Amino acid sequence: MRLGFETLGNATLVFYDQDKPVLATDPWLEGTCYYGSWALDRPLTEAELKSVLAAEYLWISHGHPDHFHVQSLALFPKGKKFLLPDHYSPDIKNFLTSKGFDVTVMKYRQWHRISPKVQAMCLENENQDSVLVIEAGDNLVVNLNDSPLYGEDRFLRSLVRKYDRSKTYMAALCSNDADMFNIVDEKGQQLIDPPDVRKRGMVWHLARIAERLGVGSYVCSASQHIYARDDSVWANPYRVGFADVLRHWTRPNIRTIEPFVVIDLETGEIERKHPSGESILSQITGGTNGDDWSEAPTEAEWEQLTAFFQKIETLRGHLDYLDFVVGGVRRRISFNPAPPGAEPAKLRGIVFHAPRNSLIRTLKYGYFDDMLIGNFMRTELHNTALYPHFTPLVAKAAGSARIFTDEALRQFNQHYFRRNPWVYLRCRLDTYSHKTVDAARAVAERLGIKRPFKILYRKLLGDPVG
Repeated sequence: MRLGFETLGNATLVFYDQDKPVLATDPWLEGTCYYGSWALDRPLTEAELKSVLAAEYLWISHGHPDHFHVQSLALFPKGKKFLLPDHYSPDIKNFLTSKGFDVTVMKYRQWHRISPKVQAMCLENENQDSVLVIEAGDNLVVNLNDSPLYGEDRFLRSLVRKYDRSKTYMAALCSNDADMFNIVDEKGQQLIDPPDVRKRGMVWHLARIAERLGVGSYVCSASQHIYARDDSVWANPYRVGFADVLRHWTRPNIRTIEPFVVIDLETGEIERKHPSGESILSQITGGTNGDDWSEAPTEAEWEQLTAFFQKIETLRGHLDYLDFVVGGVRRRISFNPAPPGAEPAKLRGIVFHAPRNSLIRTLKYGYFDDMLIGNFMRTELHNTALYPHFTPLVAKAAGSARIFTDEALRQFNQHYFRRNPWVYLRCRLDTYSHKTVDAARAVAERLGIKRPFKILYRKLLGDPVG
């Protein structure tokens, strides 16, 4: 294969020019992440590992540990060349530089030459994620990994149209479990939809994105993990596999390509490396990665937890309290004093049932998203939701961008507005549209016309209405 790429699992892709590996993305090569909750769906072969280690450049999309995997980074020698998005916080750059790596921050929407026939362009976004666009000869690969479009759909679509459609690819997350969905009631009973309901919605969404961008092929990527902890294996049935993609895919004019393949971009041939598609169950390690659910924090650790969240001042307008239940002990972190006569049942709050060890480690590093995505922690929601405020403000703004105050958030927003006003406004318009649909759905349910509303909405989206 003189020119092409292969998918190795999760978000790791390797691009080749003249048979040489020139670029690898998001190298998670061994071990687990999210406090032992995620393991690789299939271990890398010796040849695959060798290819990643030999790639001239490595690109890391964002700071989630299945993309920025510190254990895997230790396999690379000092001086290795890394390409990074121009994220708001330089944390990733500073870490890699401190380890002796050669780091280049890619400027927004500017091509970076990788090899004679390969060049790459990076589009970072407010979600503290990024999209990598790779031109390989006369082919174009849009690697979304698990990033939202964040207003970049028009630009990407215009870029895709410059190429023969049969030579355009979109690689993207095909799973719905890369976020907190371990939502429970006060008795600990899960409140989420059945696996197939969640899976079909995710696949329909993926198909709409591929159609919007105008690509010829969709490549399953960024999703090939398996839940490995005893307290998270319950989530494995919710993972979206290629069989689910085939079952629910709604755009037959767009080819679907399974994970674990080698794609020759000169001939168009596809080599299947893992034809069975079965998860390697030996990746399930069991145990709870050192977490003892009966262990309660010390008083000093409770104080540390309170300080961690009270520092996030941006939450105060959206949440009244957070409760943590750890080792059978429940503590409350209040953000807004309850007004006189307020009914406790009407306060906006979230209750997290969490194990002590992982929780305290999260406070040390500051990335609460690691607890959410692991899905061993359980979450109760009271008159609120994780989106559009808690997760973006805590996991993205505070965790990845170090934004804690309203003034800092204003400066953050100004930064992305100045970078590209049209993309910023399109992102806001998309958010407003989603809120409008949610509000209309709630009204339809109150009026008893939820079913007709759902049918009409699905028809407008081009999704199945049955």
